[in-house]
Amino acid sequence: MRRFLPITLAILLALLIVALPAGRWFLWRWELNPVLRGRQLAESYGCVSCHVPYRGVEIPNPGSRWGSVPRFQSGNFMMYGEARQDIEEFIRFGAPRAWLDDPAVVERLRNQSVRMPAFDDVLSDSEISDLVAYASAMEGVDLVGGDAVAAGRNLARQQGCLSCHGVEGSGGLPNPGSLGGFIPGFVGVNFADMVLDEAEFREWVFDGTSSRLAKNPVVRHFWQRQAMSMPSYRDTLDERQVAEIWNWIQALRQSTSDAG
Repeated sequence: MRRFLPITLAILLALLIVALPAGRWFLWRWELNPVLRGRQLAESYGCVSCHVPYRGVEIPNPGSRWGSVPRFQSGNFMMYGEARQDIEEFIRFGAPRAWLDDPAVVERLRNQSVRMPAFDDVLSDSEISDLVAYASAMEGVDLVGGDAVAAGRNLARQQGCLSCHGVEGSGGLPNPGSLGGFIPGFVGVNFADMVLDEAEFREWVFDGTSSRLAKNPVVRHFWQRQAMSMPSYRDTLDERQVAEIWNWIQALRQSTSDAG
């Protein structure tokens, strides 16, 4: 009986840690990345109210050149910019510098109903960088890896992976009852804890679980109570497709590591 006491105490301690706000805070901090931080900023500063509108219908903007506020993801953003630099100038100055140097454009901007605010004096450079990362990921501008990992990214989108794991795998979407209270993304420390290598990733995708983690009683405790669980794609994806998704994830993680 005594030899089981340390194990029992360790399990109880682990459960206590993750149940406390401080424990959840540490798990959340491990999840953070530029895209996720950018999403939080976009929500807190009201960006999503205009650029991620209700039911996906673009907000009318009388007097503007194209008649509406550009919506992220399949909206009319491509009419406004083609690169991260364009997005950054919109966030910093409310419009690209080239627009602001043209009196006719400035007059049109002044008369349109909805005007993009300038955040250059409101946000820090790092916060603007995070917002650019989020907007770029949402709109598909200058994405990590280019053509080399496009097949994996496209598969992840087609299979709905990003609906749970976040835009560009940024994670952080709610999952009540789970260990951290959210669905882990593909970047950050949480993913590294849950997926040790490509073989374990294939196990997650094909079986919806990890035999290694399933042996952990603390993990099982939360798995049995969480609202969302990883589905199995054994009858949907083949080895080549899973390898393509894995290659895309590695490109994401390498990019995040380089940026950090």
